[in-house]
Amino acid sequence: MPLFRFFLLLLPLLELATLILLGQRIGVGATLLWVLGTGLLGLVLIQRQGWSMLQQLQIRMAENRSPFAVLKTGMWWLLAGVLLMIPGLITDALAVPCLVLALVSRGKPGPGEPGGPNVWRRGNTTIIEGEWHPDDPDQVSPDRRIDRD
Repeated sequence: MPLFRFFLLLLPLLELATLILLGQRIGVGATLLWVLGTGLLGLVLIQRQGWSMLQQLQIRMAENRSPFAVLKTGMWWLLAGVLLMIPGLITDALAVPCLVLALVSRGKPGPGEPGGPNVWRRGNTTIIEGEWHPDDPDQVSPDRRIDRD
């Protein structure tokens, strides 16, 4: 835990250092425009995707469908927006993979939805279909196998 606190204190200092270096490289005005632009972009992402996610969640829940895909995509949009709102180049760089993951996961069906992995219930156990191949088939004992009825 002390290591996490150290990195939490170190991040603003690193962000400040990168902004100072950027200001020296491209100028103070351009650096301020960069910080304001990414902050506004983050705010717009959070507002638009937040309301969109809430509306999609309400629709999914009303149709008794799984909200997993909507929550997953919305989480990446929200995280990207928060990272863009924090002034600095490091958090902006961390927001790019979040944006990519949000775009990649957009529209993909969740478990139990048509086109997504199948879901079965067997007693108190929920089984989500997936692909798994053991290194050695002899290692998997028959009592550990789950066969579809």
